[in-house]
Amino acid sequence: MAIEASAPEGGPPDRPATIYTVAEAAGVSHQTVSRYLKGDSLRPGNRERVEQAVKALDYQVNDVAQALSTKKSHRIGAFVFDIDDWAPQRILAGAAKAARSAGYILDILRVDPEDYVSLRNAVRLMNRTMLAGVVVISPSDPILRLLQLERLRVPWVVEAEPVLGPDDDRALQHPFARVVSHLADLGHERFFHIGGPVSWPAERNRREAYRQTLARRGLTNCGETQGLWGAAAGYEAMASYPHADAPTAIVAASDQLALGALFWLQEHGVRVPDDVSVSGYDGIADTAYYWPPLTTVAVDFPRMGRNTVQALLALEGGGGPPDLGMPVGELVPRASTGRPGGGIPAP
Repeated sequence: MAIEASAPEGGPPDRPATIYTVAEAAGVSHQTVSRYLKGDSLRPGNRERVEQAVKALDYQVNDVAQALSTKKSHRIGAFVFDIDDWAPQRILAGAAKAARSAGYILDILRVDPEDYVSLRNAVRLMNRTMLAGVVVISPSDPILRLLQLERLRVPWVVEAEPVLGPDDDRALQHPFARVVSHLADLGHERFFHIGGPVSWPAERNRREAYRQTLARRGLTNCGETQGLWGAAAGYEAMASYPHADAPTAIVAASDQLALGALFWLQEHGVRVPDDVSVSGYDGIADTAYYWPPLTTVAVDFPRMGRNTVQALLALEGGGGPPDLGMPVGELVPRASTGRPGGGIPAP
């Protein structure tokens, strides 16, 4: 029986043929196609059908396809953008450990998020390498748009939290809500949020958890900032502190942002936590040695990396943000938070 393959009207198929489309055209399993590519013995009828499908679909067996089809590739690619930051480092460590446990090597491609050309070339570079799949670690929205992951020839997974909207009750279960509740339990009623860049899904989720926790408990949101990650951004954000409303709790979206705020407060003679309380988020080990030691949420970032790699290895094809679940984090109360003070006096 001859195998015929039809293309969409007006031209060739939108995507190159894969072992899955070959298997469908031949009426066999993709494992049978893999065995054919490896040169294993097949029943004459199956071999003939696969050969006809390969010819009809113009299936190109390049090095990458051969490695994937025969399961000989034991390398996973990882796009990383801010490897100098704490969270991506820990996520990457968890991903590397999960890859090793499954018998794979993690190949890391560090891409400059400010370099448009490198972002556009990243997928092309990955496609030159024999890989079993690709994971994308802690990307922002603009980075995802520029990467054009649909051009990857292998399965891919984006490490991402669930998207939390204004009416999503899951925001109250986010670890960031715990530090806000901790401050509320201490008696704070007026809050100020120092946020990171809203182009990051993780920042939007933390902001939503902050807002919903305040709303649920009837507390006052005196103001919010947004900017870059990092201590310098936290320092600069304190220029927006609303003196007229005198918030007594400063809730930073990361430990580094909180560090910048603490330095500003010390520089201006503000007592922590006697005048204001300050909290962070991430669980950087060094926060125990800030002055005062910083209340934070210690997030299990390695677990996020492990979940991402495991989700990738469970894929049969395609890619996208899987349901990796909510981050796991533990509140770590320290001396930077206490009973409400009077806020920061007006200059």
